[in-house]
Amino acid sequence: MAQLLFELGCEELPASFVAKALRDLEEAITRGLNEARLEFGATQSYATPRRLIVGISQIQDRQADSIKESRGPSASAAFDSEGNPSKALQGFCRGQGIDPSQIVNDGEYVWAKISVPGRAASELLAEILPAAVRGLTFEKTMRWGHSRMRFARPIRWMLALLDGQVVQFEIEGVSSSNTSRGHRFAAPEPFEVNSLDALLTELRSRNVEPDSAKRESMLREQAVARASGIPDLPGSLVDENVYLTEWPQAHEGSFDEAYLNLPDPVLVTAMAKHQRFFPVRNSDGSLQNKFIAIRNHGEESSVKAGNEWVLNARFNDATFFFREDQNKSMDEFLAATERMLFQEKLGTVRDRSHRLSALARFIVASAALGATAEGHAAKAGLYAKADLSTGLVSELSSLQGIIGGEYARREGFAEEVCWAIASQYDLGKQAGRDDLASRIAIALVAADQVDKLAGFLGLGLIPKGSSDPFGLRRAATLLVEASRLWPEGLGDLQGPLAQAFDLYRAEGQTLDESGAKSALADLLCGRYEALFASVRHDLMAGALAGRTLSEVAQPNLIVFRTEALALLGEDVATLQTLSRPINILASAEKKSDYSLPGTLNATGLNSSEGEALASALPEAIQAMQSAVARHDARSAIAALKALAAPIHAFFENTMVMDEDLEVRGQRLQLLSDTRQIIRTIGDISAIVIEG
Repeated sequence: MAQLLFELGCEELPASFVAKALRDLEEAITRGLNEARLEFGATQSYATPRRLIVGISQIQDRQADSIKESRGPSASAAFDSEGNPSKALQGFCRGQGIDPSQIVNDGEYVWAKISVPGRAASELLAEILPAAVRGLTFEKTMRWGHSRMRFARPIRWMLALLDGQVVQFEIEGVSSSNTSRGHRFAAPEPFEVNSLDALLTELRSRNVEPDSAKRESMLREQAVARASGIPDLPGSLVDENVYLTEWPQAHEGSFDEAYLNLPDPVLVTAMAKHQRFFPVRNSDGSLQNKFIAIRNHGEESSVKAGNEWVLNARFNDATFFFREDQNKSMDEFLAATERMLFQEKLGTVRDRSHRLSALARFIVASAALGATAEGHAAKAGLYAKADLSTGLVSELSSLQGIIGGEYARREGFAEEVCWAIASQYDLGKQAGRDDLASRIAIALVAADQVDKLAGFLGLGLIPKGSSDPFGLRRAATLLVEASRLWPEGLGDLQGPLAQAFDLYRAEGQTLDESGAKSALADLLCGRYEALFASVRHDLMAGALAGRTLSEVAQPNLIVFRTEALALLGEDVATLQTLSRPINILASAEKKSDYSLPGTLNATGLNSSEGEALASALPEAIQAMQSAVARHDARSAIAALKALAAPIHAFFENTMVMDEDLEVRGQRLQLLSDTRQIIRTIGDISAIVIEG
């Protein structure tokens, strides 16, 4: 058993690329080993901005030998009347490199069974590793030099060892070797290693901590130790700094105390989102004029001075725009959006504000939250995009919504309205909350996405392939997530969508409503499959059923269906019983004389078992409706299991396709009514029975 060590070295990757690239690389290598029929043990992986490292233990030295079977001519054509090999057999044997005496005759065909020696692991890895690298995908890629390969950043070195021996291959002129490199500035010289442990030790001695978890610990410990107060260390910003550095070093800087007069969100955003600095707070939560910065290299005093200069300059610009904004009201900011185009055929941002107001009110009204809530939703929708015309947002675009909320609060808007405006671009802020403010915010997010989807899809601007210039896939994702965050679910999204089309129509817009609905159904299906990637493909297919908008416009219903189908798949006997009415109806529907009376008359079934099944349906319908309303998958399956016994008894004792057409029609109607109940959880025929 051998140990594999692979390190892919490159120019600094964007922080957001690193973790995914490492996962993808590890998965690609292990998948390649499995496909090559090489057994292996535990894997270890590490990543920094400059390197992706995968170590795998106990790799089988070579493949096991295998038997390659090839079918030849039929037995009758393989030999002549005297039993001698025919020309067909001789040609087949030449192609296989064997003698006719070595063929195997099963009486129907002749076969060549050739022993194929297993290939060495090093030989296979020389194919697996470059394929894994070439298969990596990124949001943005580039070419470098004369390279034809696209990658996130130029590849500079590849360390590839199997038990200390180099696995030989080349990618775009870079050859694999036994050398790595330390920190770009502190220890850039190449060095040789022969194992994963040696690599980790040598990297740490050269100012590179390959373990991201340890870099995070270093960062957090240093930030706390260096801060004059309490450093604000949100996970997302910590992760970003972890993947921006190979050897994180924290230091504290300061800015002019006068800038503390700016709203906290302005200060935090400028520090965190624009400079990747951590704010420092007092024990009461108020901000100090301090920050913690993480450097990867450089002399501390000069880096600190540069950080302070940049941050003070940014705060100085923000102060200018903030003062200018103080001279205007929210109504003036709203009026200024009349000069901002939303979309050439869909009007201005000001036009859109009326639609968002009406849509947000509609969504809240549909949930029967009361007149006050409806008023808050309408106001939040009206002023949601007003801050796009402010000076601060023009200077710091990531403050969209946040500044609107601050300025609305300054003018005395209800706190629910301020919260909705401020958090409209960050649905995560609503997680775990269930108050009126969060519901108004969720309704605003949903209204925003519905308006965008109705307008752009109605114009036929449908995403194609990887192209999505208007962010409609993200809009569909946010719509699903908003519905999921609403405690009871937002219900059928077709209602807000119809309202959006009415609003566009009232403005004189002509949109392809039918085409938009079809396109939205496709978008939603794709979003469900992406958002719920852990759900088995067959269960998701069954939950989405016909993939029409009426089927997929209720996110919580889709989740309920996947859960119910998964539970049903665990009970094979019940699944098979419930499949019988569906299968028989599918067969009957293909016949030319198929027809249903439309209404079930139990006495016309001429079957006591049929009457028993018919009498069980109303209770099953009621139980299923209750289960769907509560999104209770277990109760839904219990209701279906209660139907299994009368369904089984009916089929055991009754011929559905009776010669009497009236009796046949009633029996088919019974099955149709039963199928309708079963279809509440989706298409059960999609369930794959394992084993």
